[in-house]
Amino acid sequence: MFFRIKRKLGGVMVAKNKWLTKLETIRDLSAPKSIVLPMNMHIGKPAKIIVSVGQEVKIGTLVGEKDGLISSNIHSSISGIVEKIEQRIIGNGEVTVVVIKNDFKDTYEIPQVENANLVEMIRNNGIVGMGGAGFPTDVKFLLKEHQKIETLIINAVECEPFVTADRRIIIEQLNDFLKGISLLQEMLSIKECVIAIESSSEEAVQKLQEKIDNERIKLKILPNYYPQGAEKIVIKAVTGKELPVGKLPIDLNVVIMNVSTVLATFQALKENRPLIDRVVTISGTPIKHPQNLRVRIGTPIEHVIEACGGFTQSPMKMINGGPMMGKVIQTLDEPVTKTTSLILALTKEEANIPEEQNCIRCSECVNVCPVNLQPISISNAYRAGDIEETKRLGVLNCIDCGACSYICPSKIDILGDIRAAKQKVLESR
Repeated sequence: MFFRIKRKLGGVMVAKNKWLTKLETIRDLSAPKSIVLPMNMHIGKPAKIIVSVGQEVKIGTLVGEKDGLISSNIHSSISGIVEKIEQRIIGNGEVTVVVIKNDFKDTYEIPQVENANLVEMIRNNGIVGMGGAGFPTDVKFLLKEHQKIETLIINAVECEPFVTADRRIIIEQLNDFLKGISLLQEMLSIKECVIAIESSSEEAVQKLQEKIDNERIKLKILPNYYPQGAEKIVIKAVTGKELPVGKLPIDLNVVIMNVSTVLATFQALKENRPLIDRVVTISGTPIKHPQNLRVRIGTPIEHVIEACGGFTQSPMKMINGGPMMGKVIQTLDEPVTKTTSLILALTKEEANIPEEQNCIRCSECVNVCPVNLQPISISNAYRAGDIEETKRLGVLNCIDCGACSYICPSKIDILGDIRAAKQKVLESR
């Protein structure tokens, strides 16, 4: 693989390659000729399309409406005309998309809101977890009678290689970021907030240490290894508590949000602003000028690459997200979505995957698993068709970090097997 891996109990040490963009200030990317809005930019049920072909829309117009509890609103990030509603292959599956042609007038639709509470404002503006999972943020604050938020954890741990978007937000938009935290604490009566951040984010750590003057906001500096930013790992590092399988952080009286989500929530609450753009890192050896860009949701990746000067050489592979957990980009027509934190280009040498060999029983995958599973045993059970055994081995507790596959000297696709086993288990319920 293209970055060195070292063994570490409960994780792996990887070369982060942050140097490509960590000093690149955030630049606003121009609007594209058209945007592509998938209706599944979040976990749960896809949004229900409420526009039609030929309809005029503005920036902020509701295009897809939340359909059920675990779903999210989707808004237009440009003004123009709805050109197409169609099915497209994006990532690993076929999805419904709305294509909007830009009129370049940048006219806004200002929604009228009366007496909306915090949950309604977040729901209306389509805020979701922007660290990769895409869980609808409003659902996190729908508390049952016996539940109470005692700790708000801000996950500022960008443990995936290459990505620097959130650390640049902290450095450049620190005031709004901290105001967002304080506003959430005030509106939800949360006494304690902990910002968890990796030690390698030196400048961001320094800025936070200099600026935080609120005893209700604390800083937790974590070791620099992967997958330190996974939800379960961050919760344990901050609270000392394990998140049980099938439980949500609120069951531990915790809510966890990442940096970009806090900023989007602040903008929604203060300005009634929908989630229509986000900061994205564009990086990798083939990129001429790696950068951090503020990109409108739905922007085709081709437009983003052009803004970085194009390629210095043809990439062998493009990934939406980090090299450990990201998804392969099939074509440059695919759009930036609410959960796109990184667009990564790899050369042929970097993307080369060695041929799989037989397991040598080294137990490295067991040593690096951050949730104490036996990854190769789950893989073997899946390949043997024993789904019940994968359940017994705790397959649903896997956090999909991929550390097992990357540490494996035999290059067995352990993560692929585990993901497939999880899907089989969920389908059998």
